[in-house]
Amino acid sequence: MNITVDRKIYSDICISKTVYALSKDICCQRHINDDIETIEVESQSDTLTDDMTVKLFWQTLNDYKNREIIATETKEIRILLYAKAFADCDTFDENID
Repeated sequence: MNITVDRKIYSDICISKTVYALSKDICCQRHINDDIETIEVESQSDTLTDDMTVKLFWQTLNDYKNREIIATETKEIRILLYAKAFADCDTFDENID
């Protein structure tokens, strides 16, 4: 069965992470045509029906999309926290034995 994904909404990273995360249960072949990606999906598990496979794919893809959004929105906060955490490390030595 084929799943069509709009690459303007879902990045290549999200799609790649989804395909990898599901690689134990689902075999995927990706075909890219401009901003549309068609993914041929085949279940490798006897317990997954076609409907369950599609649902699992979209749940996982949306999970990685949400993670990407959160990482983007919190990037500046994380940078500030790292800077504050290491601001008093004047004695930093790369050659610690």
